[in-house]
Amino acid sequence: MKTKTRKRKARGVRRSRDGRRGRGAPSTDGPRYQQVANELIDGISVGTYPVGGLLPTEMELCAQYDISRSTVREALRKLRDVGLISRQRRVGTKVLSRAPTASYRQPTNSISDLLQYADDTRVEILSKKRLVCDPALADQLECRVGRAWLRIDSLRTIPDTPNPICMTTAYIDGRLPSLERNLEGNHGPISAMLERTYGVRITRIEQSIQAIALGKRQAKLLKAEPGSPALLATRRYYREDGTLIELSSAVHPSDRFTYVTSLVRG
Repeated sequence: MKTKTRKRKARGVRRSRDGRRGRGAPSTDGPRYQQVANELIDGISVGTYPVGGLLPTEMELCAQYDISRSTVREALRKLRDVGLISRQRRVGTKVLSRAPTASYRQPTNSISDLLQYADDTRVEILSKKRLVCDPALADQLECRVGRAWLRIDSLRTIPDTPNPICMTTAYIDGRLPSLERNLEGNHGPISAMLERTYGVRITRIEQSIQAIALGKRQAKLLKAEPGSPALLATRRYYREDGTLIELSSAVHPSDRFTYVTSLVRG
């Protein structure tokens, strides 16, 4: 009687004769998709997959790593979330950067938190323009028609990282003296500068956050993909007398910023 012996295909890590992992064999640490993601990140960092080039297709990655398509997609999502790739139908998976994009976490538990940014961020002012409110802008800024405001467009960055963490449009009460001069060299939040320089006290901040898709101009300035998800954070800063002193709208690519709120029951 003959005994049939089935040979099972080995699904473990492929190794060369010297014991090192061969190409197409992710490390054995963590879930399968994370192993593949780590292998692809390594390949991008050393130039195997150059910036501007395309990664292998989903089916090619399935064959290379002997994994399912859903596992490939989860691995690619990890790369996209850290800003290494972009994905587009009929184009493929494009490599955007050799290193993961920096992400900034900001606590939002108090007015003091909202008045401060980390010391290691920097502001690049793109433009400054004095405006006189028409009815639509006056309604937005809660003032009478004809009031003067200063509009500032800026980018905020973390030194030594390739991509900005946000772009901001701010409106500041134009009646404040020497406003443009006092903004020069200011790298921190405008609201903190207003308190420090003009002796005003901000006693109330209203903040709203909504999900948006990046427009072409926003994407270009932020070095992101047009139509990619982002957060729009709008803040209104009020003085003790209840009047608005600043309105800011900051656009954050979704993978570069996290708001952290801690609520404690008394």
